[in-house]
Amino acid sequence: MESSSVDGAEGAVKNEKADNNEGDKALLSKVSDMKSPSNKDLFFRADKIDFKSWDIQLEKHLSRVWSREREVLPRKTEEWEIELAKLDIRHEIARGTYGTVYRGAYDGQDVA
Repeated sequence: MESSSVDGAEGAVKNEKADNNEGDKALLSKVSDMKSPSNKDLFFRADKIDFKSWDIQLEKHLSRVWSREREVLPRKTEEWEIELAKLDIRHEIARGTYGTVYRGAYDGQDVA
C-alpha cells in the first residue's frame, strides 16, 4: 500500500514539473506580447514576471550587446593620442589648479 502512495506522489511531482515548464513558456509568450502602442517601451505585469530565468536572459542580452560592440570598426587615432601600453607612470611631480604632472617613461624616453 505504501509503494502505491509513493508512486502516486512521484507521478504528481512529475506532472507538476511539466505544468510549471508549460506555464513558464506561456508566461514568456504573454510577456513578449505586452508591448506598448509606441513600441518604444515595454510594460510588464509584476505577477507575470519569471524571476528564475532573469539571470539567463540578462546574460544572453549582454552577450549580444558586447558582440555588437566588438564589431565596431576601430576608430582612427588622433595625432595627440599615444599608446597607453607604452606609458609607465612613476610618481607625482606637482599638482595645480588645472591638473597633476607625473614623471614617467614613454617608449623608453623620460616624460612628464
